[in-house]
Amino acid sequence: MSVIAPTTLSASARWIDKIPAEDTAPQEMQVLCLGLSRTATMSMWEALKLLGYNTYHFKEIGGCPQNVSERHLWCWREALIAKLYNSGKRYEAAEFRTLLRRYNAVTDAPCVNFSDELLATYPDAKVILTNRNTEKWLHSIFRTYHRVLENKGFRVAAVFDPALNALSELFCLVLHDWSGGDWRSRDKLREGYTTHYAQIREIVPNDNLLEWEPKDGWEPLCKFLGKPVPNQPFPYANKGNDVSDRLLLGGKIRLVKWALGKIFWPAAGVAVGIGAWWLYANVDL
Repeated sequence: MSVIAPTTLSASARWIDKIPAEDTAPQEMQVLCLGLSRTATMSMWEALKLLGYNTYHFKEIGGCPQNVSERHLWCWREALIAKLYNSGKRYEAAEFRTLLRRYNAVTDAPCVNFSDELLATYPDAKVILTNRNTEKWLHSIFRTYHRVLENKGFRVAAVFDPALNALSELFCLVLHDWSGGDWRSRDKLREGYTTHYAQIREIVPNDNLLEWEPKDGWEPLCKFLGKPVPNQPFPYANKGNDVSDRLLLGGKIRLVKWALGKIFWPAAGVAVGIGAWWLYANVDL
């Protein structure tokens, strides 16, 4: 699977420019969690919610109805194409303030793909760097991102579903950014991981940076943010293949829905049911 050609974007018809203005003032960004995906970013998202932050994570793209209506999926895709291919106007402070106006913390891709831009846009935010052993991170990336992108059933579903197609392209773009364009290469991804962390450590002053990993739990996080420690266990999330399992199941369901609406005659109830079940059972997602 490859990303779309950059020539398909036009600076005069950007998705970000279609988002209507809001009367309310945007939230003040307080926390930038800039560790790459698969470094406990979901756990951090859950933890920050418990600490009172409204946090933007990849799942907010499709999990928040307002973000869906504002086409955040297409906006982030647009932003990465502009950044990686110099195609169209690049996203700057105004664009990020629009996308993130209802949030006061961020974690996970695609936000972390714009770490430099977010640090410039929100210079007063505290910065957290979620860490993981590089080889374990690499293994996890292949069990999630690559597992989805290389899955035949998901690729078939993406042909018929514009949202899945945009999602698959966004996945490719995220990996393209981390790998310097060779997202199937373990060596390039490993190099990209190391480079990203080195750059954050170089840019962010030590007194405004928390290096954190899941085993650290609440204590250092709450101390850094000036928050009381919650009276509950730290929310460890997304173990194993949780993410890719959900995405592949979602792709299967969307493909079945497409088949029901486009392939079969609506009145042929029994045939529709049998056909949908066959499709569900035989598409290898």
